[in-house]
Amino acid sequence: MQKILKIKVLFQFFIKKLFSLSFLFLFSCTSNYNYSQDIKPTNLKCGSNSSVEFFENNGSFSENDKEFVYKLKLIDENLNKKDFNFIHISKPKSSGGYTLELIKILKKNNKHYIYLKENKPPVNSANIAAITSTYCFLKIDKLADKIVFIK
Repeated sequence: MQKILKIKVLFQFFIKKLFSLSFLFLFSCTSNYNYSQDIKPTNLKCGSNSSVEFFENNGSFSENDKEFVYKLKLIDENLNKKDFNFIHISKPKSSGGYTLELIKILKKNNKHYIYLKENKPPVNSANIAAITSTYCFLKIDKLADKIVFIK
C-alpha cells in the first residue's frame, strides 16, 4: 500500500513539473514572437523608362545613395527627396509593356520588407521595341533597413 502511495505522489510531482515547464515554454515562445506591421507608403509612383542613363545602374536606392536624386530627376525635374525616399529600378527588358507593382510593405524588428511584383506584358499586345526598365518610387515613413523581394 505504501509503495502505491509513493508512486502516486511521484506521479503527481512529475505532472506538476511537466505542467509548469510547458507553461514556461509557452510564454517564452510567445514573448519572442516577431510581430509584423503592414505599412502603407505616403507616396508611390511606378512606371517604366527607356533611358539608358536611368537603367544602366539598376537595383534599390535610398535617399542617402549618391545616385538617388539623379534617378528622380531623370523621371521628373520637379521630384526631390521630400517626395520619395526609396527607389527600385528593375533590370532592363528587351521590350516595353512590363509594369512594376507594389504588393505590400511589412515592418518587422525595425526592418522594412518591400514586396514588388513585375508583371509581363499581355500576350499578343503591341509593345514598344526598345529596351525599357520598370521602377517604383516610394515614400515610407521612418524607413530603416530594407529588404526587397521581387515576384
